[in-house]
Amino acid sequence: SLASGIRQFYGLDSSDEEVQIRSSRIEFEESDFDSLTFEPLTRTEPRGLVTLKITALKAGQRVGTDQVRAFIAWYENVLVSTDRIGRHDEISPEKYTLKRMEITSLTDRPLTSDDNLSGVWALRNISRDQILTSSMVETIPPILVGQGISIRFISGALEVMARGTALQEGHIGEQIRVRNSHTKKTITCMVLDAETVQVVN
Repeated sequence: SLASGIRQFYGLDSSDEEVQIRSSRIEFEESDFDSLTFEPLTRTEPRGLVTLKITALKAGQRVGTDQVRAFIAWYENVLVSTDRIGRHDEISPEKYTLKRMEITSLTDRPLTSDDNLSGVWALRNISRDQILTSSMVETIPPILVGQGISIRFISGALEVMARGTALQEGHIGEQIRVRNSHTKKTITCMVLDAETVQVVN
């Protein structure tokens, strides 16, 4: 069949990709030829809508040529949300399940295992039955908004420590705004670890 010929041409795995013929003007019958050649008219990966020029041959002679539009659907076992997940909610195991889904139109990399989901949260609201992708999650920062922290100030040989409150979340190496508990001033600091920041001079 045309679908199996297209699948073979692109070297598709039939369990992960499905070929649907959307339109065909081919008028020759299967008995008219003994082989088909395929030439893609769209120079993209075999995903979504593709157009191919198909030439039918019999004993090496061309019997006919026509165009076929096909839709190549991609499927994969991916993580799907089982309920609504709010922004900055931790992605815990009860909030997702592994499910076989069509991923043809996805532009982000879907998550296919929970290996990397320990200690991560949602970067934005995620609705129920949504495929989880790498751009939706991030590791929970060691410093969170409102957290009490130690502020380190270094100037030459002088080192001073003070208490403060984080006004932004931050990963190690990032700069965040912090309020000094004693002076009540807001200062910019770099995150050193889960409890300490250093004043940026």
